[in-house]
Amino acid sequence: MLSQCANAQCSKPFLRLREGKLFLVETDRLTKPGESASPLFVRARQQPRCVEHYWLCDDCARHWTLVYDRDRGVALTPLRRPTVRVAAAAGSAHSGAA
Repeated sequence: MLSQCANAQCSKPFLRLREGKLFLVETDRLTKPGESASPLFVRARQQPRCVEHYWLCDDCARHWTLVYDRDRGVALTPLRRPTVRVAAAAGSAHSGAA
């Protein structure tokens, strides 16, 4: 169950689905401690992946996103903002000044 923002630096509680951004992250199924690895024919029938739920509050979702890496797990990553072409921005600025 989700209880708070996935950003460790944020402590906002998860209260409503309409606030923030919900992430469904499909991860590899891990063998639990003490659980023996199943033979290949049994593993083929098992669910090979798990779906985990994460949430970023509105404030954090404006600046961050979540990514999954097999080695690191789920990690917070800055959002990439689209860059505006300088020539296009300069052209629109000149046309508005006339």
